[in-house]
Amino acid sequence: MKFNHKFNLTEHTDNYRVYKSDGTTARIDFISDSCIRVAIFKDEKAMLPTFSVNPNNVLSRVGRNKLSTDGFVLSKAEIKQNGENEIFKLKCGVSVELDTNNFLLKYTLGNNKLFCDREPLAYNFENEFGVGNYHYISREENEIIYGLGDKGGKINKAGRSFRIETTDCMGYDAENADPLYKHLPFYICENSTGCYGIFYDTADTSYADFGKEVNNYYEPYKYFRTEDDCLVYYVFFGSKLEILKQFSLLCGKQAFPPKWSFDYCASTMAYTDAPDSEKQMNDFLQKVNDIGLSCKGFYLSSGYTSIGTQRYVFNWNSDKFPDPYAFINRFKDAGIEIIPNIKPAFLCDHPMYEDIKNNGWFVKNPDGTPFITRFWDGYGSYLDFTNDGAFNFWKKQVTEKLLDNGIVTTWNDNNEYDVKDCDAVSCGFGDGEVKASRIRSVLTYLMNVSSYTAQTEKNPELRPFLSSRSSSPAIRRLAQTWSGDNRTAWNDLRYCHYIGLTMSMSGLYFYGHDLGGFSGDMPSRELLLRWIQHGVFEPRFTIHSWNKDGSATMPWSYPDIIDSVKEIFKQRKQLIPYMYNCAYEAVEKDLPINAPLNLYYDDKEIELECDSFMFGRDILVTFVFDEGAEKVKVYLPKADDWYFDGKILKGGQVIEYKVPVNKQVPYCVRAGSVIATDEADYKFKAEEKTVFTVYPLSKGTFHSEFFTDDGLTFEYKNNNCVKATFNVECTENEVIVAFENKGSMEFAPDIRLCDADKRKLIIK
Repeated sequence: MKFNHKFNLTEHTDNYRVYKSDGTTARIDFISDSCIRVAIFKDEKAMLPTFSVNPNNVLSRVGRNKLSTDGFVLSKAEIKQNGENEIFKLKCGVSVELDTNNFLLKYTLGNNKLFCDREPLAYNFENEFGVGNYHYISREENEIIYGLGDKGGKINKAGRSFRIETTDCMGYDAENADPLYKHLPFYICENSTGCYGIFYDTADTSYADFGKEVNNYYEPYKYFRTEDDCLVYYVFFGSKLEILKQFSLLCGKQAFPPKWSFDYCASTMAYTDAPDSEKQMNDFLQKVNDIGLSCKGFYLSSGYTSIGTQRYVFNWNSDKFPDPYAFINRFKDAGIEIIPNIKPAFLCDHPMYEDIKNNGWFVKNPDGTPFITRFWDGYGSYLDFTNDGAFNFWKKQVTEKLLDNGIVTTWNDNNEYDVKDCDAVSCGFGDGEVKASRIRSVLTYLMNVSSYTAQTEKNPELRPFLSSRSSSPAIRRLAQTWSGDNRTAWNDLRYCHYIGLTMSMSGLYFYGHDLGGFSGDMPSRELLLRWIQHGVFEPRFTIHSWNKDGSATMPWSYPDIIDSVKEIFKQRKQLIPYMYNCAYEAVEKDLPINAPLNLYYDDKEIELECDSFMFGRDILVTFVFDEGAEKVKVYLPKADDWYFDGKILKGGQVIEYKVPVNKQVPYCVRAGSVIATDEADYKFKAEEKTVFTVYPLSKGTFHSEFFTDDGLTFEYKNNNCVKATFNVECTENEVIVAFENKGSMEFAPDIRLCDADKRKLIIK
């Protein structure tokens, strides 16, 4: 009967419980001491596999059963009866009460409601809410919502609604546009009782409403809707940081990028679109040498594949690049890796199109012909990476056209898979065809798996570097990402700041932006410098553009400010040892590199939508996002003391200072830290000289960890690295530092005391 569904317990163990009602199954798994999984599905419907959940970090082309518990440390809940209801007490302190009428779940922490399913019905058992699977839950008036990937606007998503799917949104408005490039149905909610996180495990187009919709017949609510046949979701409990780490572990470890990728990696559409592309590139090489800019990578835009005005993946334009091997190795000899753009769609007049079509490797129409859609300035078909032949074809092309020429990277671009036609089909995962519109983000992921496999087979000793514009949570195991084709505008600089932090709060730790803005006019001097200042503190440091007048935004776009640009670039190089250590902690400890201040501090005075963020755990940096402004006001979280401008300051206060547009960005350092910086002379192809600066406590002890390795290989897993611990004792007159290295690489640190502290430094 509609709106009245009685569920009966049919199966249970210490770790899970199964209930049934009129052809619908509901299942609860106690995934850990602080996480449960809820699954609701029709018995006659087959579930598609998941590619996002991967606690074992296995490279898989067929995914994982959504109800699998492999790799989880399952928990046993304390179970009590409350009349017809059941209460599950989790070891984290959260109690979950189940009303078997309509399968309503209520979560309490202490004696307070954390959240609950909406009464009298939270799920769409018999199409009571129309088409699709729904989940309605309670909403507090002033709750805060973090997450959903690369969503625009401010960090707090409460009160807004979103479409969760991927799109190629060139020139998007970073404040208002939706959707963008990522499919990431995970969020964290913070309310008056505490925090919880929810991840909906689906690749289908979905929707999230965090309070934009209201209905007279219900208490305030929010909801998630998916076009998937089933509803499988995980609920996490703990602090915001604990929830973020749990979600990250659920999806698998971040891939560890090579160290060179954290230096300046250049790019522009203009160079490869030009008829004299190789000359433009060679001039670039000479320019960074002449100016003395450190540069370790170049994102090679798709113009290198052009025939006429169109782009044909894996085709080297021999007029522009007559000898790709010589070109690539000229850059490699200069210490710069070429990162080539590749796209998963083939235009209908592509030289390889007919062969791919005859082999059946494209996403298809029901009659077996290639599904054709708009792509760039023409029409083309997407490769179906669920097809073994297509997967291997792509891998072969990456190897022969790119890697055999000396390239060790891939830039997997334009991979949003704009296939919304309900009739288009993919080969599937061994059990028959699957509608391509249902697995768009999976096809993106498998494209990256194919590129990744080619790279690891060609160079098994190297950590592969991939960049992917579109993604699901699964992409964290393979590649870095970025915010896509943003705009050259002050407002977009500010809102890209928020988008980056939103990606961090969604488990995508290795991200960045196209500095200067990708689409629009050449940025003004001031705007370009402010973009670069912001990029210094993000994992990806790349200026990239497609200016409408055909110009290229480059560090030397304005010769009169090149000294300022070089000074800011120098700060990036100085911070790479610290950032690389943060990257290691992102991989090994699931800690974000950039985060809102309140991820670490339960401090009511912190403004969420501020112009600051935490860079690693120990640096608080604040930016200028307004034209003509220089002064910033910075709140120092009260739980720590902070070093700034040669002084130690008590937390819990607001300080004001200038951030000049033409200089390095001043930042605050947390007391009780050791910061590694590169103090070598800044120049093209500079060597690294690491110095460790101690920022001591007024009194007490602390420890700080530092990692480095060869920056390229997996040898760190064999302990061929530095894994150092600094143990610091701070007395009234002395700062005593003892260090230990558990890695096998030689380590003789240059340790200094920060200028603000006048005590005696003793190194043991």
